[in-house]
Amino acid sequence: MLQEPPASQYDWNFEFWGYRVRVAWGFWVVAIVLGWGWSTYVNTDLAIRHNMEAPGAPVILLIWIAAIFVSILIHELGHSIAMSRYGINSRIVLYHFGGLAIPDSFGAWDGARQRRVGASEQIIISAAGPVFQLLLAAAVAAAGVALRIRMDLLGLHFGAEEYPRSAVMYALFNGIFYPSVFWAILNLAPILPLDGGQITRSTLMLTNVQRPQHAAHMVSIVAGVLIGILMMQSGQPFAGIMFLMFAASNWQAMQSGYGGF
Repeated sequence: MLQEPPASQYDWNFEFWGYRVRVAWGFWVVAIVLGWGWSTYVNTDLAIRHNMEAPGAPVILLIWIAAIFVSILIHELGHSIAMSRYGINSRIVLYHFGGLAIPDSFGAWDGARQRRVGASEQIIISAAGPVFQLLLAAAVAAAGVALRIRMDLLGLHFGAEEYPRSAVMYALFNGIFYPSVFWAILNLAPILPLDGGQITRSTLMLTNVQRPQHAAHMVSIVAGVLIGILMMQSGQPFAGIMFLMFAASNWQAMQSGYGGF
């Protein structure tokens, strides 16, 4: 389900931190869809209720898109740096489902050793993305507290009691903080092929559970259905459908007897 999209002339290619990055055009489309409601809410409802200076929903939307781009790029950078630790060269692709850190080749020592990482190394590689993203959120939160910028997360707030005078300042901090925390936590759900699913499968392998791949698929199906229903009920149909699709893809993989690692 999470596969690299075909390259097109509309992609943006550049290098970041020594890694090749490709941003597929679908990334921007989904970022707009996900951010339109939030940008309208910040620019109108929130700005009016708290007397903030608002530049207009399109400007807030551009801030959201930039924030999502930075957050997901940092997530994938974490995976790539961890891969480099084990001699794996990789590249980063941002696309409509988020991002991928894709191995290109193996370094000399690892390639000569076994041509793939073991379960312990895979746990570190999988966890590195969410960890980097949470560190980004923590840095933004610390800056927000220092500058007394109010930040909201699931009904809670910190940084300041009052909202800032500028909706742009609110959007800059919350646009990075909220998606980074939300994305990292969702990626740690024990669902293949998400990071949490990879960690679950590797952990099962380390504990010598019989048929760890099959067990990981079972956990993925249950978690995918439960989280999908929860997301649908909480008014997030896009995320809900995505998790239900994860559950369905794991069911299909289990039925076909797909193993792999």
